[in-house]
Amino acid sequence: MTVAIPATYTNSMLTFMQSKLSIQFRTRLTNYIHDQYLSDMTFYAIGNLDDRIKNADQCITVDTQRFCASLSELYSNLAKPVLDVFIYNWQLSRNVGGEGLFGISFMVQLSSWVLRKWTPPFGKMVAEEQKLEGEFRFTHSRLIENAEEIALYGGHTIERTILDFNYQALISHINRVFRARIAHGMLEDFIIKYFWGACGLVLCAVPVFFDVRGEKAGARGGDVVNVDVGARTEGFVTNRRLLLSSSDAFGRIMYSYKELTELAGYTARVSELLDVFDDVKAGRFDKRLVSSASTEENARVLAGRGEIVESQNIEFQNVPIVSPNGDVLLKSLSFYVKAGMHLLIVGPNGCGKSSLFRILGGLWPVYGTF
Repeated sequence: MTVAIPATYTNSMLTFMQSKLSIQFRTRLTNYIHDQYLSDMTFYAIGNLDDRIKNADQCITVDTQRFCASLSELYSNLAKPVLDVFIYNWQLSRNVGGEGLFGISFMVQLSSWVLRKWTPPFGKMVAEEQKLEGEFRFTHSRLIENAEEIALYGGHTIERTILDFNYQALISHINRVFRARIAHGMLEDFIIKYFWGACGLVLCAVPVFFDVRGEKAGARGGDVVNVDVGARTEGFVTNRRLLLSSSDAFGRIMYSYKELTELAGYTARVSELLDVFDDVKAGRFDKRLVSSASTEENARVLAGRGEIVESQNIEFQNVPIVSPNGDVLLKSLSFYVKAGMHLLIVGPNGCGKSSLFRILGGLWPVYGTF
């Protein structure tokens, strides 16, 4: 009972420290993401000038939290099992010899290679699942944001179709993951629980069946034989316990392989978010263009980038007015406004009046060649 107090305290503190580690990971990563996201109008460019991430809120909140939680679990899932494997195998090598331990290590490595070979790409599956979760969440957010217009025009039927489609895509992917885990779980349990156990029993039996010192001693008297049999039995039980502990530790390492692949999926999501941040800050956008952007003349306009010069006046020199999706509203615009001048811009809807101010304010990129 006295030993139970420090043991329970240690287990509770390990859980507490793991949670604190996860929070620290998340705090630092979130601060870095916020610095990148809320600088240089990146938050605007992500949603309006680039199509690679449609649900940045999902990546910043949910994906970041799961990535940090999975990362903090690496220590408890790997550090102690690795230490246990080293200690128990060292003791086994002293009891059964290096040859037997080498043989069992070879079988473990071979079976581990087979298990890795037939492990589905859980990392990609997790990344795809989080992407579909984000799209489903984004659809609901869009419905709430445009609820008035949808209700006014009676678009609830179409929105229901979109919601059902995104949900079915998510559920279909989750079912594929479940089916993949069935076969992988069967193979994993067979190798870890049964194949390794059978190989371990053979290893434990090596000192019993191949140590001939007892036979020589048995020729001198029955008492020595009994002592030798007892020693062999004791050695078998001891080696079996060491083997079970080592097998349990190595099994936890192998089970952690699946968790590592899931961590790789979360890492891919967070890494993609940060890569898009860097591309947007550098002016590299990936936007689905309208059909008119594929014409030769419009493609020539979109191929070049303009130059921004800081000055006290407002001046456009042969600047095309182009929307983020590649729609060329005006091929060339030139004018200037100096201090004290007044300029009135008129035109029908969609001619590029507000687009002009978006370009002037730095929200949209400047196209054109000089």
